[in-house]
Amino acid sequence: MLKQYFIIIFSLILINDSVAQNASPVIVKDNMLWLGYYNSIILNTKWSFNSDIQFRTKNELKDYSQALVRSDISYKLKDRLTISVGFAHFRYFLNNIKTRREWRPWQELNINYTKFGNCKVNHRLRVEQRFNENIKNDETTNEYLFNFRFRYRFDLRYPILKETESGNNLYAIVGNEIMINAGNNISYNYFDNDRLYVGINYEINKKIALQLQYMHVWQQASNGLTLNSNEVIRFNIYHTISI
Repeated sequence: MLKQYFIIIFSLILINDSVAQNASPVIVKDNMLWLGYYNSIILNTKWSFNSDIQFRTKNELKDYSQALVRSDISYKLKDRLTISVGFAHFRYFLNNIKTRREWRPWQELNINYTKFGNCKVNHRLRVEQRFNENIKNDETTNEYLFNFRFRYRFDLRYPILKETESGNNLYAIVGNEIMINAGNNISYNYFDNDRLYVGINYEINKKIALQLQYMHVWQQASNGLTLNSNEVIRFNIYHTISI
């Protein structure tokens, strides 16, 4: 039911854009695999340095989709309120050899897990400044288009096993993130994408956690006529180091 609801909402968005272009919206489906390693270095009670490396495929495992590295410095304002400033570099595969580039500074406000009974809720608001390399005749140009993107994410975490300080904790997770574009170069895709996910998170100990997710991604193409419907299997490793 929820999936059908999103189809209706995003189809209406596409229809609204396509009316101006006298064209019909098209839904394109794909299956993807996302792999990620996340590292957090705890410097003290206030400061931390965080980074992640990811690799993503499309057409199941047959074709490369994206590779990225991302880092940030975070400061804890209050017990559950953290601000971060970061930078990311993306490579988007035009084929399995050739890529185009994106450079992405960003800022973030994170409301860390708030407890409601046995369930914990997390909120994240991120603002990105995106510099995407322009493509002409299927070739990179070293010229860049700029736009802002605003992201809001919330997720719920519920303990499946009784929580312990030492580890061996298992959680069910469910969440959603919506992304909105802004800027002079955005004409037809103010809605960028929406990510709805469910999964499990296993904390082996205080340093290592494993996460397995199923995610459904709606993503609108820059032409405003194409809505990508991506089924994603996502596996992440989280590694925490305290100094």
